[in-house]
Amino acid sequence: MKTSKFNIFIQKDKSSDYLIFNTFSKSHVVVDEEAKLLLERLNEGIEVNGEEVAVLRQLKEIGVVLADEVDEDLELDYHFQKNKFDTSILSVNILTTYGCNLKCEYCSQEGIQSSKKMDMKTCLRISSWLCEKMEKVRPQILRVVFYGGEPLLNKEAVKFLSQLLFLASTQRNVIMESSIISNGVLLNAELVDELKVWGLKGVRVTLDGDRLSHNSKRHYKNGRGTFDLILKNLERIKGKVPIHLNGNFDEVTKNRFPELLDILVDRGFIGYIKTINFKPILKNIESAMTGSSNCSDVCTFSDVSHVEDILSLIRETEKKGFKSGMGIALGPCEVSREYSYTVDPEGLIFKCAGFVGRREFSIGDLSKGDFNYRHIQFMTKDPWREECRGCVYIPLCWGGCRTCAYVKYGTIQKVACDKGYFSKVSKKLIKEA
Repeated sequence: MKTSKFNIFIQKDKSSDYLIFNTFSKSHVVVDEEAKLLLERLNEGIEVNGEEVAVLRQLKEIGVVLADEVDEDLELDYHFQKNKFDTSILSVNILTTYGCNLKCEYCSQEGIQSSKKMDMKTCLRISSWLCEKMEKVRPQILRVVFYGGEPLLNKEAVKFLSQLLFLASTQRNVIMESSIISNGVLLNAELVDELKVWGLKGVRVTLDGDRLSHNSKRHYKNGRGTFDLILKNLERIKGKVPIHLNGNFDEVTKNRFPELLDILVDRGFIGYIKTINFKPILKNIESAMTGSSNCSDVCTFSDVSHVEDILSLIRETEKKGFKSGMGIALGPCEVSREYSYTVDPEGLIFKCAGFVGRREFSIGDLSKGDFNYRHIQFMTKDPWREECRGCVYIPLCWGGCRTCAYVKYGTIQKVACDKGYFSKVSKKLIKEA
């Protein structure tokens, strides 16, 4: 027998006991110092006695200890490849428009926004394309995310596509799950009620801290704040569908998020907000390409000057009675899956929503049919085989974000490593789980 290369040892507070977490199997167990020393001896090839073998066999059942013939690199590669070509879920992000009614200070689509809206002809192309995919792939679930710009500036396309795809998936015994990523300004109960009939399962909205903080970052083009309107709209749809909340912070605004949580508690959102994700503002592609300084210099989670701020906000979120969506892992990213796509208002297909609006990153065009070579470049970037081989955290991040890699290095072929985040934050999350 031998120890797994994906074991992390974390000493328990004020104790000689250790928590062992296996990043591959996600199993964990608490052992005493004697058992830890036993594993170290096993790893060094020192002979063990009969009683110790019994302990090792127990640890073998949860993947902390392995049989000698097991090659974890092969197991990991098999696991990644199985996920890459999994057919159970067909996912598509649909941008109904590049237009937006806000002017956020850190917009990820800075420089590409336009008034371009998806027309009914493109809606029909998307429906036809996804019907062909469902016939070929035979998924169990069709997962549709309406996105933008602000998708509700083209709610006609949202409603039309929802009906088309719900009927098409139902005819093929496929479950359709749709959601909307919106700034929340145009959300209303009537629309939610209508879309629920056609498979709407949730909405995701961003609040960047309390009123002062949010309004300084996410406001109308004339500078008027949006916090109160968004909160009122969320109250009106409370209980109709699950609400997922995002929040983006920087060094100036990070301390305003506990106050937001207090407001949400006071307004009765406990039990209605399914998850809350508070994350650092990351540098976007536009600022990387143009050298714009109107954005954060943070490219990955590990670049945050005080990465413990993430952990602090996770703790605060859960202390107030909400569930944090920021878990131990950062992956796998949907870009690594063959049957996951993003389609823009013109019918261009992308592997990742982070690259939309930039034709050079398009992997295909619905009006032309076939994927181009960009698709191969995205799908054959397997960092775990080369750059990340041997890293204990690779099962948790899958080689990092491709958008972050481009922002940081100007190519998707490099790795935007978040080892610093895992070593500082995930270890503490594991310890507290």
